[in-house]
Amino acid sequence: MSEPTPNLPVVGAPAADESWRTVVALFRYTTILPLLRHNRDTDGSKKDIRAAIAARPHTIPHSPRTTISVPTLRRWEKAYRQGGFDALRPKPRADRGQSRTLSGETLQRAEALKRELPTRSARTIVDMLKRDQASPAAETSLAARTLRRHLTQRGLTRARLTAHSTAFRRFQHSHFGDLWQSDAMDGPSLPDPAKPEAQRQTFLFAFIDDYSRLVPHAQFYWNEQTPRLEDCLKRAISRYGCPRAIYADQGQVYRSNQLDTACATLGIQRILAQPYSPQAKGKIERFFGFVQSAFIPELALSTSANTLDDLNQALLAWIEVVYHRKVHSETGQTPLDRYHTDNAPAVRPVDPLTLRDAFLFRATRRVDKTAHIAFHGNRYTVPGYLARQSVELRYDPFDLANVEVWLNNQRLAQAQPAHLKSTVEPGLTPDPTPPHQPATGLDYLALLRQEHQKLLREQFPSISFTRFQADNNTPNPQGDDRV
Repeated sequence: MSEPTPNLPVVGAPAADESWRTVVALFRYTTILPLLRHNRDTDGSKKDIRAAIAARPHTIPHSPRTTISVPTLRRWEKAYRQGGFDALRPKPRADRGQSRTLSGETLQRAEALKRELPTRSARTIVDMLKRDQASPAAETSLAARTLRRHLTQRGLTRARLTAHSTAFRRFQHSHFGDLWQSDAMDGPSLPDPAKPEAQRQTFLFAFIDDYSRLVPHAQFYWNEQTPRLEDCLKRAISRYGCPRAIYADQGQVYRSNQLDTACATLGIQRILAQPYSPQAKGKIERFFGFVQSAFIPELALSTSANTLDDLNQALLAWIEVVYHRKVHSETGQTPLDRYHTDNAPAVRPVDPLTLRDAFLFRATRRVDKTAHIAFHGNRYTVPGYLARQSVELRYDPFDLANVEVWLNNQRLAQAQPAHLKSTVEPGLTPDPTPPHQPATGLDYLALLRQEHQKLLREQFPSISFTRFQADNNTPNPQGDDRV
């Protein structure tokens, strides 16, 4: 989606340096979140919380270690309270990009030799430097492996120096809905509804419009499975219409046949980025960076985002009130203004039923001679005239009690469950549900209705129809009726 420009040399740290620092900072933040949200009256002592965090294994980004010490947790918490989210980013070395074993003059001469002939190996360059009596390397021991590492850090590899399309310039489409970029990122941990004493990580799916930078929809989920991605896209389409294309990386959920089928049904082109080309998704990555630096850190100071619903309501409010109204540095407009001033948007409206049908999962099964179908451990009854025929089943993977039977792209009937073993497709993780609490026997809404009726009787006394009839000189054979 980006267009090539002439290759430019890279000097200093790798381009991914800031990216991994953000990933590490986010990991540190989510790890100390229980300490930042600590409530002395309900959560116990911080000492116990630190001990519990330090006792369990962790998957630490860019590190082989799996443990975190208590002093490290104290240091992270102090850094966050003093400097916010940015204080959790690993600090770059002061001598980054400089050699601690080679002189600057030697590196400059080696760089010139490599640029002069990109196919020269590090071993050849070392040999040339040692033979050159004017070179400082002639008087020292210089290993080819050491020189190769420093040249690579500066981007001076044969591949980079001879490539024609490794650099990109900014590119954007002409109208809202021409292209939506999408990706997912790790979100904060929240109390698990099924186990309130435990923490469970969330995941954020989002779509961003390439032209306006408006976010049609973004939402946190408990997992990264395909139905969650489709739910996010479905909500975006419900509000803004169908885009012409969506653009994402090579992640499994974006390569699924299910998403491909849904997009094809709605006339949406699904475009996958080339492997190892994060720069092609710069707009969605920049939005995620803004979420990580401006939204997620505020959660530690909020007391109203302890559930997934609360978290998503806070996110949508932040998007609408802050992000959509912030002037974008590249467009010079807010995403909302840019969206409203587009006089020829590319999105297309879609009716709710068509949208629903497009995202139903599909599977082909053969009806047996007794007009039954076996599907995911369940057994269903279908009309008798379908016996011994292959039919298509369309269904919500989280509601196997409702399965539709289709043939030749026509909906024929609803499959009737004869034996229902599970209502969720195997391999999918349903949302956790809170532990069952015994019923109290009180119907709050019924009590409110009773109170409402009492207030009405007090505000509006009974009416005498006899009085009205007497005023009109009309006989009343039934006497004094009141209501």
